Amino acid sequence: MTRFTSTHAAIARTATAIGLAAGLFASSAQTVMAQSDGSPFSLVGAWTVQVTLRDCATGAQQGQPFNSLVTFHDGGTLSESAGSLAFAPGQRSPGHGTWARKRGHTFRQEMIALILFDTGPNLPGTPAFDPAKPVSPGFFAGWQTVVQTVRFTAPDEIASSGTNGFYKTNGELYRTGCSTATGQRVE
Repeated sequence: MTRFTSTHAAIARTATAIGLAAGLFASSAQTVMAQSDGSPFSLVGAWTVQVTLRDCATGAQQGQPFNSLVTFHDGGTLSESAGSLAFAPGQRSPGHGTWARKRGHTFRQEMIALILFDTGPNLPGTPAFDPAKPVSPGFFAGWQTVVQTVRFTAPDEIASSGTNGFYKTNGELYRTGCSTATGQRVE
């Protein structure tokens, strides 16, 4: 197999996997159509969100929180821009996905973002650690999925918790994690 053919096959596998993930997210949005109902507890709009990575087993905070912007669109789609310094500049695309009301003031959001190139880890206590660079576990090219349960804590404030997964371009899951977040509506 030539290098061109091998690269072409990898791109085709990645596109297929992303298409399947997008189809999964779209079908969940159709189950419960998410729309602005005019109540003070509508997710529709732009939110500033502070994300805290957590140890899934203990709930202990891992690293410093980082900021993100999330827009919940009328009709059940969402867009997100993460501000984590763990990613190299330009390494992670904005996230896109769906959201739906579960019950009352509780919602489910699912999104996917592309990881465009590999980076090695930069972790304290390892021989290659460079304190001048951001702390990072390192990432492979592929994609990231995020699934969160979101609930209102006040009319213009939300809190969420959930999981994330990181996949290589061949579809192999290589890392999972947990996180919590708090957010405020942009007015």
